[in-house]
Amino acid sequence: MKHRLILFILSTFGIAGWLQAQDAPLLPMKPRVHFGAKLEPEGILVGAGQANKNSFDEFTKAVGPGLEPMIYMDYLGLKKENLASRFQEKAAAWNASNMLTIPQIGLSMTTDGKPELHYEQDVVAGKLDQAIESLVAELERYNRPVYLRLGYEFNGHWNGYESENFKLAWIKVAKAIRARFLNVALVWCFALDGTNKNFMPFYPGDEWVDWWAVDLFSEKHFADSSTKAFMDSALVHRKPVMIGESTPRRVSVDLGQESWNRWFVPYFNFMRQHPHVKGFSYINWNWAGTNWPDWGNGRLQDNELVRKKFIQEISRPEYLKGLKK
Repeated sequence: MKHRLILFILSTFGIAGWLQAQDAPLLPMKPRVHFGAKLEPEGILVGAGQANKNSFDEFTKAVGPGLEPMIYMDYLGLKKENLASRFQEKAAAWNASNMLTIPQIGLSMTTDGKPELHYEQDVVAGKLDQAIESLVAELERYNRPVYLRLGYEFNGHWNGYESENFKLAWIKVAKAIRARFLNVALVWCFALDGTNKNFMPFYPGDEWVDWWAVDLFSEKHFADSSTKAFMDSALVHRKPVMIGESTPRRVSVDLGQESWNRWFVPYFNFMRQHPHVKGFSYINWNWAGTNWPDWGNGRLQDNELVRKKFIQEISRPEYLKGLKK
């Protein structure tokens, strides 16, 4: 009878359709390694964003009580006017929920989409010393843990960073933060979409970096040779890795089982198979209407199958969810 049912399914929907309806396999979860880095947890921090409280709240609602994200992904520009007031405005959003969330701040040293306006060289020259002091003062006043993705996507051609000045600027900001003994982890973030895949020329050195990070968007990113090289190197340098930004680009959640198999299974397998992954930030956006309208819909709440399977995965004890105040 069972064999007849399988034959009926195959004859009705075809082999390809039947296979698409099955769950792609999730690989075993490797035990996490621990390096004793700043703000390094034993498990994997669940995070959401980006720079939009509505999307953070929608993700929180989609995953439900007890699974609230611990990381709130946001952004600041070091050269922005009124940096202090901007920080305080954002901090109000980070603190708005009844959960103890940790901001993961992408701190830019360029102008988004205008690589010719990068300014890490001005940081090195001392032209932004006041901005650095303002940032450090706000971090001290905030007096809570922070992950700071300084100069995120350092190799992205859209940012325009030059490696030598980038390293010097990083060290200057790191010294200012360390001088105040702040509870801030400095996160060095690589972009797989960048044309320059040679990441080490941008590395400020183990002394000045607490975490490494990689941004994962496309299906091909999970098995990319540059991804492997970066993750292998992070292990050699004994650094925990954060997925700084992630969304199912050009796959979306809309295909249900196919979306789950094509993007979400490789996404969670990436975490399961790399024992030094210690956090992720998921962008719960529908990208229509943004500057990247072809990226598709990443909102978990818009596909019940994907939402339930996502919940099932992060319900595992390895994933660290929000703590109530």
